[in-house]
Amino acid sequence: MLKYFQERRENLENLGNYMLENESVFRTRPVILHQDHAVDKIQDPVIQSFAHRLFQESVIKQISSSNDDPTKTVDILIDDEPGLFRQGIAYFSSPELLENDPSKFSYVKDYTDLGGNWYYFVYHYDEVKEEDRYREIAWGLLSDEERKTLTTPREKAIVVLEAGENVTHWIENKTLEVVISVQFSTDRDGLLGPITMYFDPMTKELVGGALRF
Repeated sequence: MLKYFQERRENLENLGNYMLENESVFRTRPVILHQDHAVDKIQDPVIQSFAHRLFQESVIKQISSSNDDPTKTVDILIDDEPGLFRQGIAYFSSPELLENDPSKFSYVKDYTDLGGNWYYFVYHYDEVKEEDRYREIAWGLLSDEERKTLTTPREKAIVVLEAGENVTHWIENKTLEVVISVQFSTDRDGLLGPITMYFDPMTKELVGGALRF
């Protein structure tokens, strides 16, 4: 994988920079590219041609970027198994972003420095107690319309133990120090973000969700 990246590094860097500098072209934030999404919105013909070839090779699944100037990131997803691991190559404008996120407790990150603020990464997810039960509860709370948009099957929803400070919308103004999150990816992630629900780890009651924009 590292050889694959190094052989295409200059073109990948140009593609990443284009995504960071042209969020208005894609009209989504973060910008997400994959085989069937948003590549045709690239207005630079050279970069668009490279992106098409890249996804046709079927090695890279998805490329996403986020520009919170001065903080900028590019994530090149190579492989993942929802709830188990995620592997790829990422650019971080600020090295401190590599520090383990203390607000999430059920995964660890391993990084290999590739130079120029690029890193090979692997995320290892730890099992959460009764995670299948949380998946079942979250699935039952989805509307029929939401289920039609899912790209994550019920048994592959990501279940994570994390800090309550990550909850963006609480139900009935309830707050907890620790919550269990259940996340489903959808075909509208590039526009609205994934569907994320937060549960009380003691009662398994829904206590909040992540706002979708």
